[in-house]
Amino acid sequence: MKSRLKRLVAILLVNLILIGLGVIVLELIFGNWIRPDNLNKLNIIRSRTISYDITDLYDHPSNTITYSRDEYGLRGSFEEPDEIDILTVGGSTTDQRYISDGQTWQDVIQYRFRSIGKNVVVANAGVDGQSTYGHIKNFDWWFPCIPNLKPKYILFYVGLNDFYNEGGSRYDALVRNEKSFRQVLREKSAIYHAFRTLEGIYKARIVHEVGHIGSIDFSEMEWTTTPLQKDYDMLMDKQLSEYAERLTILIAKTREFGSEPIFVTQPSRRYRFNEGSLKGTKTPLQYGGVLINGVDYYHMMRRLDSVTCSTSLEHNVMCIDMAKDNLWEDEDFYDFWHMTPTGAKKAGDYLFEGLKEKF
Repeated sequence: MKSRLKRLVAILLVNLILIGLGVIVLELIFGNWIRPDNLNKLNIIRSRTISYDITDLYDHPSNTITYSRDEYGLRGSFEEPDEIDILTVGGSTTDQRYISDGQTWQDVIQYRFRSIGKNVVVANAGVDGQSTYGHIKNFDWWFPCIPNLKPKYILFYVGLNDFYNEGGSRYDALVRNEKSFRQVLREKSAIYHAFRTLEGIYKARIVHEVGHIGSIDFSEMEWTTTPLQKDYDMLMDKQLSEYAERLTILIAKTREFGSEPIFVTQPSRRYRFNEGSLKGTKTPLQYGGVLINGVDYYHMMRRLDSVTCSTSLEHNVMCIDMAKDNLWEDEDFYDFWHMTPTGAKKAGDYLFEGLKEKF
């Protein structure tokens, strides 16, 4: 009996040692303990061309679209990073995973500039799921690793992914100088990053239902004009204050990088206007321990957007409040947040009109 127990303990110890050695090897290969390259931490697709099936998302002449990113993780039609005039930063609505190369709103902006004889290069640095927390880290981990990247403007398409951000001490490491053990893991560990990425995807897609959730038939949705909540300030006060702080950090980091920031607010199809009347999705969502519907979501997002624009104004930064205009239709979205090529064309045209005087 004792010999059997000893054998089991020995096997367990050997397995633990092998697992430990495997972890060390994985960290040395994929982590940032030796290399200064931090690109792996940002969940960036690089040097890849992918075909995505969009049959169930929206009508398209082909069943598939082409999605490509270069060796630095950027989308766009340019040869070298030093050609870039506008670098666009945001989450999945900037990345546009299911919009083909050549049809993103960045492509539309670039085409519109060319149509008036101006060669303005617009690059896409959107990362699926990224919020302003990640945008801040881009300046530490990503953009400095791209040779000769010096865009005139960095356009931040923000709001939707920050709506559910809780904030708090675990994110303070973005601006603190002291090194806690957890911060060291956050900055160097590939396994920690993989866990955080999976956790973020789970929260976005399962808990908060933010992400590519498939095509939605908006004509079949139940809509309401009656909100579930009244005191939005109580629900959002802390979050909005922290959001303003992150925007201020982004402005400072952008200018330190040698570029000028531009902020753009994001529309959503959680709500719509019908003959001037606001209607929101009736199915309730969880927010901060309470239930909200699409009408609440509109009023809360507009508070977030107002912080985006007021912080911009405070720092003499351009803010394009695209979410305020009632120009969006059901056909512009395939789910509550992500646009179809029709919506991307409309967004690109809208942004071109706001940006054309900059060049």
